[in-house]
Amino acid sequence: MRYVLLLGALLAGGPAAAAAQDRPLVVDATAGYAGLVDEATDHYFVAGGAVRKYLTPRLSVGPEFVFMRSGEEIVGDLVLMLTGNVVYDFKPFHGADAARVTPFVVGGLGGFWSRDDFPTGAFWASDPAFTAGAGVHGRVNDRVSVAGEYRLGWELHQRITASVTFELW
Repeated sequence: MRYVLLLGALLAGGPAAAAAQDRPLVVDATAGYAGLVDEATDHYFVAGGAVRKYLTPRLSVGPEFVFMRSGEEIVGDLVLMLTGNVVYDFKPFHGADAARVTPFVVGGLGGFWSRDDFPTGAFWASDPAFTAGAGVHGRVNDRVSVAGEYRLGWELHQRITASVTFELW
């Protein structure tokens, strides 16, 4: 069932995106911090990326892949997330009416895979996942922007990240 949900989340924007070929396609590269809540907060480095298609000047959809790693040793705990995201910009972020600075909200559904290292070996687990949060984009030029955001998600975590967005067309 969880894989059906993941596939549905990733494909949700497909037909609408195909009908909006004049809208930009963007790629986000993200890095930051995540705190996963267990008995105590576990600290993770976050790296990831997303591809989003703008369906309107304010609404974009697309998949996001996130890698989270804890520990300083060569093999540490890690988390992989794959979600289908929807991003809503409160001001138009592309085109003639584009704002230089734009607040946004983001939400995503997908899958969460984690590996924990124990003295007896590694243990893998998977669960459905979601994230929700908000941030602000700032345009550097017509094709590049930077953003900062805060998200909450399940498996229970919070993350604070910065990203660079490249508009492909």
